[in-house]
Amino acid sequence: MSDNATGEATPRPKQDEVIEDAVVVDETVTETVVVEEATGTPVVVEETVVTETEPVAATADPVGAPTAENPQRVVYVHVPAAPKKLSNRALGTVIALVAAIVFTVILAVITVLIGVANVRPASFGFLTRPEFYIPTLFFVIAFVLLVLIVNRGNWWAFIVGSLVVGVVVYFGTIGLTLLTSGVVQQTPDQAALSFRILLGNPFIIGSALLAREVALWSGGIISKRGRRLRTRNLENRAAYDRELANTRAERDRDAAASAAY
Repeated sequence: MSDNATGEATPRPKQDEVIEDAVVVDETVTETVVVEEATGTPVVVEETVVTETEPVAATADPVGAPTAENPQRVVYVHVPAAPKKLSNRALGTVIALVAAIVFTVILAVITVLIGVANVRPASFGFLTRPEFYIPTLFFVIAFVLLVLIVNRGNWWAFIVGSLVVGVVVYFGTIGLTLLTSGVVQQTPDQAALSFRILLGNPFIIGSALLAREVALWSGGIISKRGRRLRTRNLENRAAYDRELANTRAERDRDAAASAAY
């Protein structure tokens, strides 16, 4: 402002204000004021006036924001779940348990035949003795583990694995028979003699050979079902891949339509 000759302040014309969206602008204006003192000598005084503009809310729409004229479209796409591979372990374990029963029955017959060959009367009294079931115990353990490991494998895996089952039944029966007969209380020489006798025991040898054969042919049944499961798994995977490709194509079409809209 400035004083006129009459000493009254004359209003300064307002300047155009520039307001930007959501921006606070501090405007500093330096004015030169002439004041006359009592002596009549004019004194020049610089007065700084700071004006502050109030923030104005932005009115422009953000780029890409949905509006009444351009609403945002949300597209939900269903993605199919991947198929689970069919396992052969559960039914294979059941077959292994059934094979253990068959193994025990045949072993009982072999035991009777061994007794007849040694000029003993045919008798099934051994069925009440716990040691008769030692080979069956090791057959179940070895064969079930083989089924769990091979799962949907080919028959050659059971051919090799049946040899392992026979070895486990042979040495497992020898070891547990020695423990139940009190081998820990024998001298080293007596224990070695007992071990050599059991190595040539016809019952234990027959148990090992029988375990190998039963595991071999039962494994053939399990592997046949495993082959069918492998085929079904491949078919399910192929169907899933086709469905997934169709879902992706549908998603791409919806995205293109949304962009064009």
